[in-house]
Amino acid sequence: MLAPMQSNAASFSARDRLIATASELLATGGLRSVTARALAELTGQSASAVNYHFAGREGLLAATFEAAATQAAEYRGAWASSLAAAPPREAFSGWYAAVILQRVAAAPAFLVLREMRHDAARSSAHRGLARRELEASDAFWRQAVAAFQLPPGAAEACADFAEAILGIHGGAPDYPDQTAWLIETVHRHCARLGGARGPTRGWDGWRQLARARSGLAERAEARLAGGAGRIAAAAAEVLGREGLAGLTHRAVAAEVGLSLAAVSGAFPTRAGLVRAAFDHLIASIHTVRSGVVPDPGVRRPIAELAVEMAEALFDADGAAPPGLLALDELLTAAIREPDLRRDAEDLRASRGENSATLLLRMNHATDPVDGLDAHILSIVATGAMRSAYALEPSARRAWLAKRLTTSLAALFG
Repeated sequence: MLAPMQSNAASFSARDRLIATASELLATGGLRSVTARALAELTGQSASAVNYHFAGREGLLAATFEAAATQAAEYRGAWASSLAAAPPREAFSGWYAAVILQRVAAAPAFLVLREMRHDAARSSAHRGLARRELEASDAFWRQAVAAFQLPPGAAEACADFAEAILGIHGGAPDYPDQTAWLIETVHRHCARLGGARGPTRGWDGWRQLARARSGLAERAEARLAGGAGRIAAAAAEVLGREGLAGLTHRAVAAEVGLSLAAVSGAFPTRAGLVRAAFDHLIASIHTVRSGVVPDPGVRRPIAELAVEMAEALFDADGAAPPGLLALDELLTAAIREPDLRRDAEDLRASRGENSATLLLRMNHATDPVDGLDAHILSIVATGAMRSAYALEPSARRAWLAKRLTTSLAALFG
């Protein structure tokens, strides 16, 4: 339903070729890869073509994001047309799984839109388009949950789950290995939205599999001994604040207060800096434990916990913590760069400890929850945070608290 972006069609105009090529570069290399030199080499046009057709790089990026949004709209339209038959409520899980699996498999346009939202987190240049894309996505999910006669609040939980699932469960390189975990996560998500509480079938074995075969956390800690740990922490800080485009040896040296030679000596290549940032995050994240059981003595209302989450995800000025932005950037990078795949597996398997703690404290009755529930909550919260990037910074905290209140109530209320 979602055709891959192409750049070699003979019928393309010069302008179309630039957009298609920029789309491929964004999907495979992120914002930093869209350069005049790369575009000239791949399209055979002069370096000035971007200025001629788009009045500069920002104009090209805007046109490329618009093209990806159009493809996403076609994807949503095709799935919306399948709702015309007024399907029974029990069919939602299968329909939703098909939507999510295709979104993961047909990743390029959605990776472009992820770059747009990352950019919107730090810059207002494309925030208006990000907001329109958010509104279009929300409208689609409202239509879907209405067709299946689910509670209206399920729409936000579905929209944010779908927004985050690609980065968390990977793209084509990771997809075959993660099918079982992805399918069970989707089915549990649907069961919770459908009102199922208490013990619910779900496979949580991927966490144990990833931990048993990787051991990356221990190796990451070993690699960060001494000064390397300080440099790695600085690399993660720069990555979160500036994105992959800003992760350079010079920027890390300035962040950590060391000479450029010292940073280059510890990590000679830029890829080494990316890996160091991964190591830092892996070493600092604890794995979630299964079998979480709510404690009736510490429960709090969902709305209070949602406000607490929003305050943890955005500061008073609407900026997200650099560590969270870095985590999101690195998971996206792992989709594009197979060498980072194993690191990403460990990070994915480690997600959810904060969510598990939140579930322990939630006033949602005495129903048991487990690691898969925590993973679902982590996905939804990540997607909601990324959705909030489309808003002006001053509005993000309040919007996110309201959004999370709705989603948490639909899943666990």
